[in-house]
Amino acid sequence: VLYHERQEAALCGQHCLNNLLQGPYFSSAQLSSIALELDAAERQLMLAEGMTPEAEQFIRAGSNNVADDGNFSVQVLAQALKRGHGLSLEDTRNSAYRDAVARPEKEQGFILNRHSHWYCLRKVHGDWWRLNSTEDNPEKLSEFTLGATIANLIADSWHIFVVRGTLPPPISRDASIAPYENWVDTSKPRASSIADFAQPNAAKEPKFQAFTGAGQKLGGGGSDGGAGPMSEDEQLALALALSQEVAASHRLEAQLPAEPASGGARVQVRMPDGQRVQRRFVEDSTLQTLVNFVCVQLAAKSGQYHSASRRWQLTSQYPPLKLSFSSDGTAGDSSQVLRTMKDAGLVPSAQIFVAAV
Repeated sequence: VLYHERQEAALCGQHCLNNLLQGPYFSSAQLSSIALELDAAERQLMLAEGMTPEAEQFIRAGSNNVADDGNFSVQVLAQALKRGHGLSLEDTRNSAYRDAVARPEKEQGFILNRHSHWYCLRKVHGDWWRLNSTEDNPEKLSEFTLGATIANLIADSWHIFVVRGTLPPPISRDASIAPYENWVDTSKPRASSIADFAQPNAAKEPKFQAFTGAGQKLGGGGSDGGAGPMSEDEQLALALALSQEVAASHRLEAQLPAEPASGGARVQVRMPDGQRVQRRFVEDSTLQTLVNFVCVQLAAKSGQYHSASRRWQLTSQYPPLKLSFSSDGTAGDSSQVLRTMKDAGLVPSAQIFVAAV
């Protein structure tokens, strides 16, 4: 018997956490409270140097941690797991955690995200299960299928987070704490009842079947006429391009100067997925240093950000900035990257956006 919440509104983040933890641990109200705390902390950080144009723009953008429809950010999910269970949620695009996707069977659980949809993979009593709130029943996965699933998700640009720590044991069926139907006897699958209530923007399963080349969903079913499978040559080209990008990233990272403890330019960079990274630079650092820093961040998430054009653009409304560059740090306008942080108006602080071009 497994705990398996099914989709309500856009609360897949809440369902994902409870399905991972195998019990009704979090309500939408609790997660919203965490989101508001994170929003307050982010506002305080942005206002540290007063109501700058960047701070005003940030505040007007509204919450970055909970959407109007109830969808929560990864920061909210990570904080909930940390506070409630001492668990950490680690991004497998970070080189320190890539072993998790290389040998997923050695882990205890994963949280997956794409197109505002969250679901999880969890090992329960030695068996792996896919617990997706848009599906009627949990799906049992062999270790081989688990590896194929992970490879499939990476190829289809899903965000994969590994859960580190000791997950709690499943909670026994108890109608006093959650609806009885939230538990399912996997030997007696429940009938379909949520097909019409699935999240409208929930991402579909990837159509590329790892290791077989078949355009079928994991678990069976034929292709629905969407994007075809990647050929071996395409997969090899992708792997080669990503390895070259990682090598360039290591070179650029070695060139980055030490980060000052205070002063200089405090630059907050908003990545294409909405996550933010922040770093200080001495005020006479050139914009090339900023480009190098961003390239390192992009390479750390290369599975998500791979682009055929492999070209990117830094933009800022105030101070006005538009700077294109390639993944190896080569700028489109070599004279522009010779400007210093101070000359570019990034001192004392600025917010920069990264987008593919």
